[in-house]
Amino acid sequence: MRRLSMVIISAICLLFENSTLIYAQFSEAGVDKFRVAVEAPDFTLKELGGGKVSLKELKGKVVLLNFFAPY
Repeated sequence: MRRLSMVIISAICLLFENSTLIYAQFSEAGVDKFRVAVEAPDFTLKELGGGKVSLKELKGKVVLLNFFAPY
């Protein structure tokens, strides 16, 4: 039990340590949070089965976008 609590505490410390670094990088680059909610633009993609799905059809559902760039 003691070992598990040490692992959890270490993970939390690493998370907070990295969050300040990430915040500093974003603020240095001039990236700021949106002050007003912005709706994502609608787009349509082809499904593997041949159909189509648009972002508008998925409104209210959780959507995970994975942008893959082969270099």
